[in-house]
Amino acid sequence: MIEKTIQLIGYISVQELELLTPHEWEQMIKGARHRRLDGLEDMRTQSIMFAQLNHGKNVKAISKKLDEERVLINQTKSSYEFDKEQKRKHERAKRMVRQRALQRWLDNKNSK
Repeated sequence: MIEKTIQLIGYISVQELELLTPHEWEQMIKGARHRRLDGLEDMRTQSIMFAQLNHGKNVKAISKKLDEERVLINQTKSSYEFDKEQKRKHERAKRMVRQRALQRWLDNKNSK
């Protein structure tokens, strides 16, 4: 716990650390992780600007990774994977509904 705190937040005396409740400590860790991601997002913005100056190179992979990490701060990896799979199934169902509606429309149009 002390190593993780020092790694993410910086040095905090052991006495101060012992006075924190588990909830306060967890919130401090989440805040530190958000600050780290904010710094990475600033670097992403700089890289986007630099890439645009150099013939418009794509930086989608960086953006996707940062968005995934932002979601993972408040979720476990397994719940993130589950939510991702549920979203994928929902999108697939929407596509099927659209295809059936288009087919019905085409059938009605052809039967006239």
